[in-house]
Order: sequence, then C-alpha cells, then structure tokens
Amino acid sequence: MKINDDLINRVSEHISTVFGVGYTAHAPGTIGSLFGLLIYMFLKDVNIAIYLCIVFILFVAGVYSSNIMEDVYDTKDPSFIIIDEVVGMLISLAYVPYSPLIAIMGFLLFRIIDIAKLPPLNWLEKMHGGMGIMLDDAVGGLIVNIILQVILR
Repeated sequence: MKINDDLINRVSEHISTVFGVGYTAHAPGTIGSLFGLLIYMFLKDVNIAIYLCIVFILFVAGVYSSNIMEDVYDTKDPSFIIIDEVVGMLISLAYVPYSPLIAIMGFLLFRIIDIAKLPPLNWLEKMHGGMGIMLDDAVGGLIVNIILQVILR
C-alpha cells in the first residue's frame, strides 16, 4: 500500500506542479500561465476537438492531483500548484484565431482576471479540494475567452 500511495503522490505532484515548474521562486501563477501559453503554441493548429479533449483531460487530472496535493501538504490551494493556470490559459485561447497580439492579450487578460478574483471566481475559489483549485481558473479562462470573442467580432 505504501508504495502505491507514494507513487500516486509523486505522479500527482508532477501533474499539479507541471513537472516542478510550479516550484519556481517568483510568481508561480504567472509562470504557470506562461507555460499554458507555451502549450497553446504547440496545440494552436490541432483540430479543435482534440484541443478540447486535451483541455478536459488536463482539467480532470488537475482536479485529482490538486486534491491529493492539498491533502499531502495540508494546505488549501498551495501556490506551487499551477496546472489550474495552464488549463485556464488554454481555455482563454480556445476557438480564438491565432496571432501573437491576441495570444499576448489573452495572457494579460487572464493574469488580470486571475489575480483580481472578482465574483464568481472568488466564490469558486472557496470550494474545497481540487475542484475549487481548478474551477476558478477554468471559469476565469472562460471569461477571458468571451472577452476576446467580443473584441474580435
């Protein structure tokens, strides 16, 4: 049993911290968002169904792994968990035509909305466990996506 628990904890740590990127000393949320932007750059040309499947899988893996990390560290929403920023960034740019300017706008808007935590994000953030960690950034990404869609139309 102990070996299984250790393995699950290690895998969860790698997922939730995006292979340790979340342990950066400064601004892990911003670093996570930049990492999400980098992943977007690799995924921008894939079929939208594949893109959304990847986002969904990352969301589910993020909920599960973040929940475990909260338990392991006995801390609510530790700053080193950045899978939520990665997923939020990917949601921000879904269905948005690629251009460097739009990608940068999406990044800046996502950081502003993520840091401000206006309603309903501040309510979602209060949810316990991995769902609370992931959902506020996913909804923040959705808000940014809507803003970008309005700007582009």
